[in-house]
Amino acid sequence: MDNIILEELFYAITLIALPFVIHYFYSRCFIYRLESKLFISVIYSAYYLFVLLLHFSPLPGLWLLALNTGSIVLLSFFYKGPAKWRIGAALFLVALILLSDVAMAPVYTTSGYITTLFLSKLLMFILVQISVRLIKTFGDGSLNVWYWIGLFCFPFISILGIFQLTTTLSYREYPSLYPVISSGMLFISFLIILVCNRVLLLQSAQNKNHQLEQQNSYYMNQYLLTKERQEEMFKFQHDFKNILLGLRAQLQAGDGESSLKDVDQLLGVVEQSSVCCNSGCIIIDSIINYKQTAAKKLGISFYLDINIPPNLELDACVMSIILGNTLDNAMESNKQPAIDNPYIKFQIHYLNEALFIRIHNPYQHKIRKNRFGDLYSTKKDGNIHGIGLKSVKKIVDECAGIWDISYENQIFKIEICLFNIGTSEN
Repeated sequence: MDNIILEELFYAITLIALPFVIHYFYSRCFIYRLESKLFISVIYSAYYLFVLLLHFSPLPGLWLLALNTGSIVLLSFFYKGPAKWRIGAALFLVALILLSDVAMAPVYTTSGYITTLFLSKLLMFILVQISVRLIKTFGDGSLNVWYWIGLFCFPFISILGIFQLTTTLSYREYPSLYPVISSGMLFISFLIILVCNRVLLLQSAQNKNHQLEQQNSYYMNQYLLTKERQEEMFKFQHDFKNILLGLRAQLQAGDGESSLKDVDQLLGVVEQSSVCCNSGCIIIDSIINYKQTAAKKLGISFYLDINIPPNLELDACVMSIILGNTLDNAMESNKQPAIDNPYIKFQIHYLNEALFIRIHNPYQHKIRKNRFGDLYSTKKDGNIHGIGLKSVKKIVDECAGIWDISYENQIFKIEICLFNIGTSEN
């Protein structure tokens, strides 16, 4: 068999590893949009044929590099995640693939060329394995603009730099530089990725601390409300006998008007104590009472419709994120000056191991959405305040629940359903 045909045959064989490496990297960083394995196979088979045709095409090297890079970037859009993260991951992956090939010193024999084909693919797979093990938070969170510049620019510079060096004849005279330069660029690329990963880990830790502080506020508020109600009840029980004796004396004396006033006062005490949420589920009561108190200070009416057993087995962190963010969003909407009658209608029911949550509130601002269907915040610092509903959506998806947002006739509605919610025996 002719040496050129043999080389091209082994190139086509080893190229099969490339789609597997790309899918492995993307699937560890993001979530695939469709679960069909057949669809995945068709997409990557088409990609393989496209890259193979590019290899045999007479196009200039820069065009080949651009088309190969563009195809890997396009593959990233079959995965869920912010566009910036997907493009950044694609550029990093292209740089990793290219540097893996360049790391092999040039050879001039057929057997050496075939060996480098296998070694480069093996090195590529090892580097991808190292990447997915080191990167724990890729695709989740936000970075400072300078981190984004480094994440985008250095892989791009590496790709163009390697291309320029490999097309320079003087560079080919020093084959020992191939592994040295590629190793240096790989080290810098990994260093940038690790720095970004470290920043995201710190952000995640801060978010968790904020959630814990929020939960502690809920529980402390519930404790204070419970303590206050207990003190009122003890006082009421202590004075109840004397109140009854006073009412009896007033009635015997024919003073019915004073007796009615005392009865109204007693009913007022009962009514005040019944305003707070008291379902018996401590996490629900804590959050609702906390938000209800905040809404009352803002002049927002709070209507409750709660039908849940007191022994629900709920994750405190999950409920804090869902109820805290949705109720905060409802209160923010009610702050619009054009709303004459601000209110929040909160419903939570339990049936057949499913927890149904529904929140209604009025709004007057314009609803804005991006091309992915996510809502924009109307605040000036929308990047900060816009993460509330994103956090809710993420936690509902992680819990395999469903959610829906609708807005019409100036009424904003959020409906959430969580499944497989059990109850404890005690």
